[in-house]
Amino acid sequence: MVHFSTIAASGVALTDIVPLQMVAFGALMLGAHLMGKLFGRFALPEPAGQLLGGMLAGPWFLRTIGALGDAPSMYGTAITGFTFFVFVFIAVVAFSIGEELHVDRLRTVGRSALIISVTQAAFTMVLTTAGLYVIAGRPFIESMMIGAIGIATAPAMTFVLLNKLRIEGRLRNVLGSVEVLCDVIGVVIFSLLVQVSRGISAGQVSAKSLAGPLFRDLAMAHVVGVGIFLVLWILVRRRTGLRENETDYRSESDGLLARVLAEHPSPSAQIFCVVVGAVSIGSGIAYAFHYPFLVTATFAGFLVANLHSRAIFDSLKISNIAALFNLAFFAIVGSTVRFDTFDRAIGLSIAVYVLARGLGKVLGTRLGCRLVGEDRKIASCLPYLVFPQAGVAAVEAVYAGAILGDAMIPAILLPSIVVFEIGGTIMSGVTLEKWRSWVSGEDAALKTARGHDATASDASRDLLLSTLKPQRVALDVTATSKSGVIEALVDHAKSLPGGELIHKEEALQLIGEREKLFATGMGHGIAIPHCRLLGIDTPVVVWCRLREGVVFGGIDDEPCDLIILILSSVGDPKAHMKLLAATARILGCAETRQALRATEDTHAFVEVVKTAP
Repeated sequence: MVHFSTIAASGVALTDIVPLQMVAFGALMLGAHLMGKLFGRFALPEPAGQLLGGMLAGPWFLRTIGALGDAPSMYGTAITGFTFFVFVFIAVVAFSIGEELHVDRLRTVGRSALIISVTQAAFTMVLTTAGLYVIAGRPFIESMMIGAIGIATAPAMTFVLLNKLRIEGRLRNVLGSVEVLCDVIGVVIFSLLVQVSRGISAGQVSAKSLAGPLFRDLAMAHVVGVGIFLVLWILVRRRTGLRENETDYRSESDGLLARVLAEHPSPSAQIFCVVVGAVSIGSGIAYAFHYPFLVTATFAGFLVANLHSRAIFDSLKISNIAALFNLAFFAIVGSTVRFDTFDRAIGLSIAVYVLARGLGKVLGTRLGCRLVGEDRKIASCLPYLVFPQAGVAAVEAVYAGAILGDAMIPAILLPSIVVFEIGGTIMSGVTLEKWRSWVSGEDAALKTARGHDATASDASRDLLLSTLKPQRVALDVTATSKSGVIEALVDHAKSLPGGELIHKEEALQLIGEREKLFATGMGHGIAIPHCRLLGIDTPVVVWCRLREGVVFGGIDDEPCDLIILILSSVGDPKAHMKLLAATARILGCAETRQALRATEDTHAFVEVVKTAP
């Protein structure tokens, strides 16, 4: 941060620095905004573009191209005055993590997400630390600190993709819990390592001499966190309900301060300002006394979530305000990146970090999923959804570089974060598209078949008929709900020869999630629930006729009595499309549907399907 005394000592007048700061601020905001929009147009993560925009509007780039004339140092001084905002931002982010630490949420997270998170964090930190220390030759404590930063993820970007692809269900819940828990674990370990590093630099080299100051600083960080909580308790009153005809939540029994100053914790710019102000003051005090300020902010958020109102956190999610906050952060962080110090040693360290962190995330997540017996399809996707890295890691890198005087930490991490933000987001998008194809099926094939297009070829029909046998037909099933019908058909599929390869829970989960995305009712009393499974090599098709129709949703939302369950292999998506198309084409004939409803036994049912036009 720039102080007036610093400016005076450098011979720069305040009247000179103010216009430069105005110009620098405008350049950063415009550069970050325009590059973010450009990245968005190419379906790349906007934060990565904003970071690059900040780099291009920063002093290093402008000085390199000669755009600063005779005032390169003054422009750098002007931008340095904005870096305090980076620490305000990460303090607010750390505070918001507290929302995820509500005891009710921690109960729902469960043992599985916790074990996966701890295993992933351990693998990531160990491999990254070892790689930087052994291969890149970085100091051990620096390697450990970068390893701790490597644990952090980017939940915001992942959830943007989840929302865009309309993915719900267990994958979303497990992924969200794992990413938040990894951020919490990473923040705690990073804060401890910063305190240890400061103790070592102060000459405290034994475990005993380090333990005392470390626990003292942690305790004081929590005390300051309590102070932030008390300020929010006073300034943001909990609403207990309105009396009849009452238009204001403040009653006459409230004290003067509460009636004049207190805000209701509904999402608003006012609450946003109160939270940012309180968190900034408390974290600044912790920072000044060298307490782990990230722990301070996280603990304050934990107290608010459990003892006050979780609605307070909603004000941090107001789209326009949050977008501006994020834009300013990435612009300023980008302006701190310099490539004039880039050399082969830094390049090697970046390569080692990227490879080691990626390997740690994949191996740790896979092992964690195996330890808890996680669903196989989730276990195959989850390792590639935790790659993105953004805000928390960027701020920790800048913070470590500033407080420890180690410029190598941000020099290694900031370019790496750009790699993970872009590459990780692309990888997450591909993985989620794969997951979506597993649970959603191929609607294009169904639409084509419903339109009686000739592309539903003889080969598709032959494939479908090859799966058709009397034992794969269930007539007059009595289930009375969609879920009951699907479970009955999956049970029937498991009872068939080779059905032991079908994982019932996995099939029910994937079919259910597919139904949430797009209901499989085809109209005319037909529904085709379907999914693609791991573990089976040949398709399984079960034909069903209900005694009374069940609503499946879809085109006409009318009860369906002809239900066809299609289970095919993940490794053969073309066969899945052929089965869907051929089934829809055959049942698109009204005479065929009428005949199927009139058959008396499974053999007659099979003959009707085989002879259908």
